[in-house]
Amino acid sequence: MPRQIVETSFRLDPELHFARPELQALVALWEAKRVERIAPERADFSPFVLRPYLPRVLIYEILRNKTAYRFRIRLYGTLISKYSGRDPTGKFVDEIMTEQAYADFNRGLSWATDNAKPLRATGSYHFVDRSFVQFESVTLPLTIEGSGEIEQLLNITYYDDEE
Repeated sequence: MPRQIVETSFRLDPELHFARPELQALVALWEAKRVERIAPERADFSPFVLRPYLPRVLIYEILRNKTAYRFRIRLYGTLISKYSGRDPTGKFVDEIMTEQAYADFNRGLSWATDNAKPLRATGSYHFVDRSFVQFESVTLPLTIEGSGEIEQLLNITYYDDEE
């Protein structure tokens, strides 16, 4: 049975006070690729560019309606799959976690979408079958083919208990 995130404790940090230099380097790369645009394009982050991060990559597609966003998982890295015990590629985030856990995710993903800026998050995930997992992540907004609108979010997550 896949693990379900039943509770979260997120601290959102738009000031980007990273503990991990890898995440700071990724934000610097995002800024360099932005080049006077609202955000870089998804194509700017090819698998070659993301090679050091690939197992921990999560890409969300943003679907909009008049009052809210909905986030669909387009890519789910192997390390993230190992921690969650599943691969929910193609599913909506609100379909795979409890309402309380989704509220934290939605708050961070919506902030990055609305502000078109990187967002650092730290905290813990509480799974059904394990007590908790500490993490640090960055979410980076992306456009698609010069649309000028944030259409995807790239997330990279590190876990404190990685082997």
